[in-house]
Amino acid sequence: MARLNSFQSSVACAALKGISAVMKAMPIGVALWTGRRLGELAFWFNPGNRRKVYQHLRIALGASVSFEKIDRIVWDIYRNYGQNVVEVARLSLFASRGLDSYVDVQGRENIDRLLKKGHGLIFLSIHSGNWELSNIAGSLCGHPYNMVANYLDHVNKVADLLDSWRMSAGCRIINPGIGGREIIKALKRNEIVTLVADQGGNDGMMIPFFGREASMSTGAIRIALKYDVPVCLVDISRVRGQAHCLKVLPFDLTRTGEVDPDVRRNMIRAVGQFERWTQEHPAEYLWFYKTWKYSKDRDIVILDDGRTGHLRQSQALARQVSCAFTAKEFKGNVQTVKIEWRGRAAAMLFRVFSFFRPLFAGLGLSALKPFLTEESYAFLLSVKPDVVISCGARNSWVNVWFSADNGARSICVLRPGGPSARQFNLVVVPQHDVKGAVTANTLITKVAPNLVDKAYLDENVRGLTVRFSHLKLHGRPKIGLLIGGDTKGLVLGEQQVRVVIHQLKEAAEKFSADILVTTSRRTSPAVEALVSREFSGFSRSALLILASRNNVPEAVGGILGLSDIVIVSGESISMLSEAAVSGKKVIVFPIDGPDRKPLVNKYSQFAEMLSAGGHVVYARTTQVADAVDRLLRDKAMTIPIDDNAALLDAVRKIVQ
Repeated sequence: MARLNSFQSSVACAALKGISAVMKAMPIGVALWTGRRLGELAFWFNPGNRRKVYQHLRIALGASVSFEKIDRIVWDIYRNYGQNVVEVARLSLFASRGLDSYVDVQGRENIDRLLKKGHGLIFLSIHSGNWELSNIAGSLCGHPYNMVANYLDHVNKVADLLDSWRMSAGCRIINPGIGGREIIKALKRNEIVTLVADQGGNDGMMIPFFGREASMSTGAIRIALKYDVPVCLVDISRVRGQAHCLKVLPFDLTRTGEVDPDVRRNMIRAVGQFERWTQEHPAEYLWFYKTWKYSKDRDIVILDDGRTGHLRQSQALARQVSCAFTAKEFKGNVQTVKIEWRGRAAAMLFRVFSFFRPLFAGLGLSALKPFLTEESYAFLLSVKPDVVISCGARNSWVNVWFSADNGARSICVLRPGGPSARQFNLVVVPQHDVKGAVTANTLITKVAPNLVDKAYLDENVRGLTVRFSHLKLHGRPKIGLLIGGDTKGLVLGEQQVRVVIHQLKEAAEKFSADILVTTSRRTSPAVEALVSREFSGFSRSALLILASRNNVPEAVGGILGLSDIVIVSGESISMLSEAAVSGKKVIVFPIDGPDRKPLVNKYSQFAEMLSAGGHVVYARTTQVADAVDRLLRDKAMTIPIDDNAALLDAVRKIVQ
């Protein structure tokens, strides 16, 4: 916050005194009514803070609370805050009228009992309810009471006024700058000192709070352990109107003699209790504060459209984002949500509706509810992402809405379709998919993003050889065959596959090579039956995986890692991209039409482009044997592709 000059500070101070005088002149009921109205005005005229509150509540309660309930809680938060401000302006009245009519202290006997030990007493709280009343409630019990409060030196006269109100209600102020010695002195005088736990800042300890690490102040626990000071956890909440309930709960410290581990154990237990209290009355907590600002956790959410290739491309980007976070000493947590629509009509209507998003942006994530299934919508509510990744056009508009609602960075792989590329922080487009003008936030890659690198191949080889231990025993050359299947407008026919298989078997015999084969879930039953007949019992067949019968997650990666040459059917951008970056010699055969001539389409054009760059050998169906011969004799080579450095550099720029 900007520092106020002397004149500005004087004006602000005079205005607050005037407001305080007005609020004290009103009956308490009228003053609180005014506070609620002020809170409602803040709700409507401060959308930035309102969005922050929504986001924080979604982190804390999203998995268990409906969007409608979160909406009501946010409304109540602003109303409560307005009432709290009014009560702060009336603090000086509490000294003359007493707190008994405002605050019911549950556990008062604990205060008296613990102070009899003569070591003082620490109240540990968080910013929940009207903590100003909590801070002065010790005086209600007839004991000297001290509050540790940050001095707002950027508004020094305002800070002095606020402290004067607190002191008029029976509270002594200790400022953190000189607070260490003063806190110890007060405790040695057998007085109460209150500290807060939930704003640890840069120096705090990271403690789980609603499932995500938050920076917590450990001063209270450290002092209590060192000086044998008893601790009470305190919580204040509004019951109704002017009535508040202050709970004072004794906290038995865990002591093992190891200071830092003891501090952590006790903090986890204390914060756990504050979390339970907050769940009981979520509208009381100060959700305006960036509770998780210093957390090392960063959540990456992948929007899955149900297409395996798209999911793997999104996972490849998520891995690069995680690497970028790791370099900044953050932890990237990847979650995947499958986006399912209430029907085709709902998906189409949502795209049309989204073209008018500027008119309805205020609806936030609730705009998606009529279009998505309950499960998909509930999951989106349950997470608060830092980065959102989608692939293709189907989920691109969901990405726009979801990332905007959470203030998250957005990444789209492939052309986004409906939304413009400028609506994302980063768009990753393989070279074959580039059309028209390219925006500054677009990264063009040679192939589709994928997970294949040396570590990935090694991991999959280990997994595959554990399943099929005989693969470790042979040192012969290995030829991998990755058979895809039918896709849009393309049919991988039996006759074409038969020709490829026969050539491959002849090459295997000629070079004493083993053959490793896998089909995909897109492979037609007829082609899969053909593959089974041709390779079952064939002496050079070292591995045969039929995807419809045996789900082996390591099949493709393991075959890529083990093979010297890989032959790929040319109807899958994702599968061809994985082969092209594997570092192996790659042969691609295109899909033939009814006339047994290669069809011209984006898949064949992609393969030809890679062939022109020397990254694969593009061979027609009848030329596969010749291509194998040339590659095994080292008369031809292929150059592996590595887009990872460019991808990592691009995501680093958007997560910095």
